[in-house]
Amino acid sequence: MTHTQAPADPSTALPSIERQVADAQSAWRAEARVLGKLATAFAPLARPAAYRDLAKLPKLLEKVEAKVRALPLAARGAAVLEGVRGDLAERRRHLHENLAKDLRAACEASKLELRVLRRDEPVEIRIPPFAVRIDREKGRADLRFARETVASCEADAAAILRTRARTLETMRRGFQAERFFDACLTAWRAACGAGKAGSGERVELLDFLPFLVVQLQPASFRVDPSERNFRAYSRAQFAFDLLQLRANGGLTQGGWRLNLGVATGTSATKKDRVIFVEDENGDGEFKLSVFFARAEVGR
Repeated sequence: MTHTQAPADPSTALPSIERQVADAQSAWRAEARVLGKLATAFAPLARPAAYRDLAKLPKLLEKVEAKVRALPLAARGAAVLEGVRGDLAERRRHLHENLAKDLRAACEASKLELRVLRRDEPVEIRIPPFAVRIDREKGRADLRFARETVASCEADAAAILRTRARTLETMRRGFQAERFFDACLTAWRAACGAGKAGSGERVELLDFLPFLVVQLQPASFRVDPSERNFRAYSRAQFAFDLLQLRANGGLTQGGWRLNLGVATGTSATKKDRVIFVEDENGDGEFKLSVFFARAEVGR
């Protein structure tokens, strides 16, 4: 008697290779979706700006961690989060223990003067011609001139010196003493009213600066006075240009002398009306007005 083999039960048969590939593909896609969400959750910590304020970083870290914990693959992000925490702690430790000596060593190597102006937070030092205000809680350093912030960077010795060099080069660029003096004289006359200024007539800096900005615009702005050709000009830059003028030609030219009126009393407290005009060592005073006077012969 011949026995025939019963057909295989389809329910117990191995899945076809097509089904195996499709299942694997489906699993990978599901994992990719979760990994994509994980990557999105970490996006704020991947930006350099996140580390520019160490005081805000812990809250940002908490927000990212809350999003990561809600994902199936949270364990994959745990090591990265721990790395960020460790880096934050190390940055703060370094700021408090090493920044001062790093800065002093960097300045000595570059033959730059460094003076401590304030040891309390925020610490303030001077690396002429700028004051440097360091907030170790935030991990930020602000370079200041005329008591205005002209640049910012991370609180790191190398970064501070790089920023100082770059800012100094930018503020010096294109300065011509004679052109600047003539621009100030023309702006003063215009501010006084249609060029009818009398010797010694005072104009507040608040009214003078807009006229000066126009005089200092490049030729392209005169041809096409549009936003793209406009060159911004700050109060700090004006104070710095006065410093450059003193060093290159002086305040007396062409029979005229440039003078600045000192802010006294309550006017000195109105920061929008006055400018702190200082030398590279930080010595100076608040000025309120500008005026030109005929220079005496022989002086």
